[in-house]
This record gives sequence, structure tokens and C-alpha cells, in this order.
Amino acid sequence: MSLIDSQANSHSSQAVPSPTLAVTRHLFSVEQYHEMIEHGIFREDEPIELIRGEVIRRLPAGNPHAATVNRLNRLLSRRIQDEAMLSIQNPIWLGDSEPEPDVAILAYQQDLYASRRPRAEDVLLLIEVSDSSLAYERDIKGSVYAQAGIHEYWIVNLNQATIEVYLDPQPDGRFATIITARGGETLTPQKVAGLAIDVDAILGLSPIWS
Repeated sequence: MSLIDSQANSHSSQAVPSPTLAVTRHLFSVEQYHEMIEHGIFREDEPIELIRGEVIRRLPAGNPHAATVNRLNRLLSRRIQDEAMLSIQNPIWLGDSEPEPDVAILAYQQDLYASRRPRAEDVLLLIEVSDSSLAYERDIKGSVYAQAGIHEYWIVNLNQATIEVYLDPQPDGRFATIITARGGETLTPQKVAGLAIDVDAILGLSPIWS
């Protein structure tokens, strides 16, 4: 073996260090986020939400997702009592986040929250409808909701035809209790008086008014 061959073999056996790219994320406050919307950087109706200081673009809702949100709207609007109110795809203020859950049942306010955003203490139940974005609803938004102290959170899992119920939020961003509800079962939210709703009705497997 020649010296050149020996050196070539020596160099080829050494790992070539890959350059490390330092990435700096710019995090926005809720106030800055609102200013960007007010100045037209983002449209008010743009499918975005602020999650832990980052502006996240939501995936477009497919027909099954949209139909399920519409179904929940119809199911819940006539069943919740006067001390609660229904909010569909509207923002909730959670410190460094302003998510827009598909469905929120809130404590009733006379001005319907015209003077301020709803906060965690106003939330009786949050519901997200999920198909392609299940990991985002479970891991990212679920963590945000738990850390904020949201008492009860549901994910309507369209892929598996189940409803995931998350209870007992912990400061570390997890829910201590997770229940999976399936067809034939009935759900009764803990903080919404008098409400019982069939899983089949939510999933469109039975008539809404049965």
C-alpha cells in the first residue's frame, strides 16, 4: 500500500463533523400577536393561533372535521343551561398562548366576553376535533391546556371513532386521568350542569335529537 493510499484510508475512516446550525426562535407576546393582526401582517380570519409564543398555522379542516364541529354546535347549543355559553373556534387567553379550540363551553358572562378574552378559569370544557392533526391536539395543545389548568379537555378522534377525555390537569403539562369513550357510551362533563351527551351522536352514528 502506498503512502497516498494509506492517508486516503486514514481520512475516510474519520467521521466528518457536520456543521451545527444555531436556530433562534423569536417568541411573541399575546399583545404583539394582536398588533400584527391589527396591522394586517396576519388577517383576522387567517387559520393561525398563538401557542407558547409561536404563531402556528392550522391545517385546513376537511369535510368530516367541519361536519363534526357543526354537529357539536347543534348538539350543545340547546342543551347547556343559562349559566354556561357555547363558543365555536374562538380564542382563549392562556398566558403566552391564545389557542382557538373547535368548541368551548364557558361560564356565562353578560357581555358575552366583549370586554376581554375568556381565560382558563372561565372554561368549563374544551373540545378539539382531530383527524390528521391528532398528535398536535394530544401533545402540544393538550400540554398547553393542562399547564393552564383547564379542568376537562376532549379530543374527538375521527380516525378511531372515539372521544378521548382528559381530566386532572397537572402543572407539568399533562393530564393525570385519560379516559377513552366509545360508541354506545354517554359522556357527562364534570363542570357543565345537567349535560349528558351520547358518543354516537357526536360521531354522527345516531340522530342528533334521539
